[in-house]
Amino acid sequence: MKIGIIGAGGIGQLYARLWSARGHDVMLSSRNPDKIIDAAAAVGAKTGTAATAAAFGDVVVLAVNYWTVDQAIDAITPHVEGKLIIDTTNPLQYNANGGVERVIAEDELAAAIMTAKLPAARIAKAFTTLWTGHVEKHSDVDAPTTAMPYAVDDDVDRQTIAGLIGDAGLVPVDLGTLAQSRLLDPPSPIWNVVLSADELRARASKSARRNG
Repeated sequence: MKIGIIGAGGIGQLYARLWSARGHDVMLSSRNPDKIIDAAAAVGAKTGTAATAAAFGDVVVLAVNYWTVDQAIDAITPHVEGKLIIDTTNPLQYNANGGVERVIAEDELAAAIMTAKLPAARIAKAFTTLWTGHVEKHSDVDAPTTAMPYAVDDDVDRQTIAGLIGDAGLVPVDLGTLAQSRLLDPPSPIWNVVLSADELRARASKSARRNG
């Protein structure tokens, strides 16, 4: 599969390496592609601009800092009509104290916001809940034990995402549709916690009962 990754930070480079190792054709992108040639080569990826990566990918992975999302969307919009975009971003930004804070309302869903920003594409949420260090440590293609939740509306896309999660050495856990994706946004009881699939489902079920 051709995968265009928008962004070349920790998330982009990690999954580029994991997917390249499984035979996927991956392109990492940057506003300055020449500056990431060595980093991309180290993980087995091509390089390009955001627009080039969006045009390249059968699947496009949005892996930029949330405060640069709109710039990335402007670049990729002409190239993603009808494509599956996996949104790995979290609606967070740094505050004056050096910590992070949520930048969307508590009753808003990041998936719904992204769908409105990219109406011609098919949006999924995945790879949002685990720090890259946890994934590095626990990824195991041969015997995966660490859960990675996702949410998407289309059944074919669901199979695609589950396959990519498996190819990253993780266990896919389907949380349902985008309307059911609240647990993928911080804060949540499954966010940045290493869990087995059963443990994650138990926390999700408990959260659903609590919230009625």
